[in-house]
Formats: sequence, structure tokens, C-alpha cells
Amino acid sequence: MTARATSLETGRSRPPRTARVQRLADRYLLLVYTGLAVIYLLLPVAIMILFSFNDPAGKSNFVWQGFTLKYWLHPLAVNGLPEAVGLSLILAFLSTLAATALGTLIALALVRYEFRWRSATNSLIFLPMATPEIVLGASLLTMFVSIGAAPFFPLWFGTILIAHIMFNISFVVVTV
Repeated sequence: MTARATSLETGRSRPPRTARVQRLADRYLLLVYTGLAVIYLLLPVAIMILFSFNDPAGKSNFVWQGFTLKYWLHPLAVNGLPEAVGLSLILAFLSTLAATALGTLIALALVRYEFRWRSATNSLIFLPMATPEIVLGASLLTMFVSIGAAPFFPLWFGTILIAHIMFNISFVVVTV
């Protein structure tokens, strides 16, 4: 007997071809989409890792010239890099201390005391967390440049420290 005659005798019929395709799509479409999204997000990172082993002829690193380990064996040999790393670590340490102290005080004030602008302050605390970092940085730079016309407030380490404290303080307030 044929498969069709057998299915007619048992009372069950095979599902139509479109239903089988639909079940396969339902089962694997999300998996395939997720895999493609992960590949799309990780491909630039993989290319950056690959080009970290490139030996460029000049300063630009756009064309593969050859394999080298010299940048991995001597990571601080690039001119100016040790000073930049040291300055970044100092900036991170100082901004963490200041943001932790100020954020803890702000959080305690918001929780323990009733004052007129408490709800507005509580809402504004989340604003730096919701704003993209590039927008926050560009707006702070614009503000510091406009204020920088006065000789008492030039762009220097202090302005960068203020910007980092302002960005970090929201995370401390929400956590505390």
C-alpha cells in the first residue's frame, strides 16, 4: 500500500508542505537571526584583534602588511601611551572617589529627607544614565568651551574630572 492509502485508513493525513515549512521557520528562525546578529556585532571586534597583529608600514593600519608580535610584546612602547594610561588611571581613581562621596550623600538626602524639589532631583538623577555617552561628552565640551572664554576656567584636567564625576554620580546614587 502507498503512504497515502495508509494515512487514509488511519484517519490521519500528512500536514501540508506549507505547515511543515512554517514549523521549521518557527523553530529555527530566531536561532538563525540571533546567530547573524552576534556575528554582525562581533565581526568588528574580531577584525580589530586580527589587525593588532599587523605590521603596518606607516601610521595607518588599513592594509595587511605582515604578521608581528611587537605591539603585544611591548605594549607601552608607543610614544605618549604610557603617559595617557597613567593620566587615565589617575582620572579614574579621583573621579571614583569624588563620585562615591557625593553620590552617597545625595542618595542619603533623597531617601531620608523631605524637601521641595526631591521628586525632580530624583528624576534628574537618571538623566545622565539615559543619555548616550557621546551626547553627554559633546554637550559638556560645548559648555566648557563656552565658559572657557574666561581666563579662570581653561580646558584642562579639572574639566575632564568634572565631566567624569558628573557621569559617574548617577550610578552611585541609584546603587546606594
